Amino acid sequence: MTARVIVFADATLPQDVLDGCREAAQSIADYAREPVDIAVVGPLHVADVHAVTRMWNDAPPPASLAPLPLKTATMSAAPFVWREDGRPDWAEMWTGFCELALYGGPPHRGEAQTLRAPDAGRAQTATVSEQPWDGFDPMTEIRRGIWETAGLFAEPAEDPGWMVITCGSRKMAAWLAASIIIENVDARCEEERLYVPACRDFHLKNEVKSVITVVAKTHHYWQAHIAQQEMMAATAAAREGQRA
Repeated sequence: MTARVIVFADATLPQDVLDGCREAAQSIADYAREPVDIAVVGPLHVADVHAVTRMWNDAPPPASLAPLPLKTATMSAAPFVWREDGRPDWAEMWTGFCELALYGGPPHRGEAQTLRAPDAGRAQTATVSEQPWDGFDPMTEIRRGIWETAGLFAEPAEDPGWMVITCGSRKMAAWLAASIIIENVDARCEEERLYVPACRDFHLKNEVKSVITVVAKTHHYWQAHIAQQEMMAATAAAREGQRA
């Protein structure tokens, strides 16, 4: 779904103000129940945005408003969307994404709540600690959520406490791992394999949702920005080669 609301912010604003803008955009998305884009742009582009909006509205720029107090916060939690069978509809839940922590956006979890992979002993002996529905299994739900939101195949790793996700390349796995760590969720990579925490005692609305969220969020940016940039660079290089 294409966002119908876009929030523009000047990149020269203080970091706490930018964080507040992102929090406000997430609040609008929660209220409107649809994605909201936020664009952090340079001063020259801000001037362009003002010129375009004045042209469309055929009105003078609005008077400045008194600034409201803003606070730094982690990413607001997206409301759960449920299927008719009572299970989460992960694909419908993540139709919009706020900016990555890698680019200055709010991290998914606070540093004090960093989600770390359990040690081998806990991972091997853990049992399902909640039953939101009959047959609930955190490992199965993480796999399903990653597939529905990112289209990536995941399976329990040989190393206890991890889920391994097959990526399209070594670079993709490394980029996703680095981006996920900045979201305050453990991650690592080996070749084209991405590893994220997974354990049978994870709770649906806490650890399970966090793992699915950070994979969905970072994969969205990989596809929409990094992979697209690489494709454009390759196309430009090919054209230069033809000219030569």
